Amino acid sequence: MLRAMRTEMKPEPTAAASATARWRAGLLAALLGTVGLGVWLRWALAGAVDLPVPFGHLRHAHSHLGYYGLLFPLAWLGWKAAGAAIPGRRSLSLYAASTAAAFGGFALAGYGPVAIAASTVIAAIWLYSVAPLVRRMARVHDPLGAVPLGLVASLACVPPIALNLRSDPALAAGFVSTFLSGLLFVVIIPSTLAARRISPGPWPLLLVSGGLGAAALGVAPSLPARAGLVVYAGLLLVPAFARRLAPHARYAWLPVTAGLLAMAVGLLPNTRPIALGAIHFLILGPILATLAPLWMRRPPPPCMWWFGHGLWGAMSAALVVQAFIADRWTWTAAALGGTGTALWWLWAVIRWGRSDRP
Repeated sequence: MLRAMRTEMKPEPTAAASATARWRAGLLAALLGTVGLGVWLRWALAGAVDLPVPFGHLRHAHSHLGYYGLLFPLAWLGWKAAGAAIPGRRSLSLYAASTAAAFGGFALAGYGPVAIAASTVIAAIWLYSVAPLVRRMARVHDPLGAVPLGLVASLACVPPIALNLRSDPALAAGFVSTFLSGLLFVVIIPSTLAARRISPGPWPLLLVSGGLGAAALGVAPSLPARAGLVVYAGLLLVPAFARRLAPHARYAWLPVTAGLLAMAVGLLPNTRPIALGAIHFLILGPILATLAPLWMRRPPPPCMWWFGHGLWGAMSAALVVQAFIADRWTWTAAALGGTGTALWWLWAVIRWGRSDRP
């Protein structure tokens, strides 16, 4: 009887708490799904496994799941921590369903009707979600002020991609690089910094330099665009020395700054392997490490973080080396680093990532 009374007195979880728990569960599932599929692709490139569907389809599924299922939910988490509104339960449910549909569509048919339709819904939710951030543009040192215009500018690359995909594949590829870089530079990174109350300077400077940097890495590698990339790289020194962050998270920003500077001045060529190495390290290292206290029950201890940075740093370095030495051992090294990275995140999610609080 006493046990029954205790059960009756135990408070039921609120709808908001349940929605938050589902949101975080979806985020963790997207993280593990993205890194798991990435490892599979790495071993396929190394010639160790076969794929049941075309490689390009799974590559698109991997990258889109990372952006749709992981990066944007992380951005919303950053907005919430900064005191900004995020999409409600219904919008998030529609977003989750669209992300799952897009993932399946890309995996089975590449840029087919299902993937395109689901991606259109996702883009619409993105645009809808940034509307409350417009008022943050009045705060000149708020990184979230850059997000509304940054998202619109990034999505403006989509029509040129579609128009030139078959007639001019090289131009379409340039717009793809600018689109992906723009989302990182002027949407995801500002959201990450805002979550931890870190301002790298006036948001118009962040927006303009990030936009130019995205153009330099894609469709317009001109001298002014490269100068913008230099400025943007300099702004990322702010989180590298921000006392709000743990040392492992601070120092993880330094290789990003160094890599962007090297690409801006031509010390590193702007090739696909180098871009892939940079993107993988940026997402797995600084972004996830900076936001970890917000979405993990309790973040891993510093020694584990340093070990993790070493794992995805090794994978990223192997990808960069492929720009100069495209040999079987470089593919294998990237696959080994990716496997270690996937196992690290699996362990981290099981050991530290599950949240028992809203």
